[in-house]
Amino acid sequence: MPETSARRPSQDSVAEATLWKLGWVPSPPHGRAGDALTRGTGSSIEFQDHRVYAPGDDVRHLDWRAYARTGELTVKLYSQELLPRLDLLFDASRSMTVDDAKVGTALDLTSFFAGIATRQGFAVRVIELGDAPRVRELDEFRENGSEFAGRLPLSSTLEQATGLLRPGTLRLLIGDFLSPHDPAQLVRGLAARAGGLALFQVLSRDDAAPPVGVAFRLQDAETGEAREIVLGQAVVDDYLDRLKRLTGALETECRRAAARFTRVVSGPSLRELTRDVLAREGLVVPG
Repeated sequence: MPETSARRPSQDSVAEATLWKLGWVPSPPHGRAGDALTRGTGSSIEFQDHRVYAPGDDVRHLDWRAYARTGELTVKLYSQELLPRLDLLFDASRSMTVDDAKVGTALDLTSFFAGIATRQGFAVRVIELGDAPRVRELDEFRENGSEFAGRLPLSSTLEQATGLLRPGTLRLLIGDFLSPHDPAQLVRGLAARAGGLALFQVLSRDDAAPPVGVAFRLQDAETGEAREIVLGQAVVDDYLDRLKRLTGALETECRRAAARFTRVVSGPSLRELTRDVLAREGLVVPG
């Protein structure tokens, strides 16, 4: 696999960020000068939505009527008059670097979303999910990139990053989600006390559709453990079934948490991804 060295987002990610704005953020028509209305649980202005209860949510906003109907605890989401904030997390583990196009797409999406949110007046915090999660300034991140040297699975680094997340923020997580994890625990943990959540799964072409009949020496990107394997049809079918179930579980948990889930396969340019995927799904709009 490629040696770990700093990978940087492309200049295209900076240029594209000047042409778009976030399309999945509620945009009420009023608010304090210089502020925007975002979603969160707290002092209410206007009821917005429901999502499944997660530890840390304000119990005053539990919807007991919904509980009587469904037997499931849900909380009411309200719009809050707050300075809009975005916590943008990206997976900086070694597994993201097994394909140059894959790591490039992840970096460009991070730079792109941070850039358009900054233009919209958000207080943006870029959080690198390596073995020791840290906050990055956008300009510094764009200049220096990331070494993607993390060996811990995403679930472990997310636990460590909990203290870096601000309450009431819009949260966006970019990664491949291929390391072992519990989708329900991952999504609910991120959704707790958030003003909104979106997950972006970035896969390489081989991640999404492995070639059949090819001999590979597979090396675990985090542990370094190696294994020789021939990708026969049965092996590929089993992998694709597991991937489908994983993606389906993430999509289901995101729907339950009133969050967004988008899968992106690397290869197309950022401009093509923005036009053909992000804009089509309403995640960004011209602006």
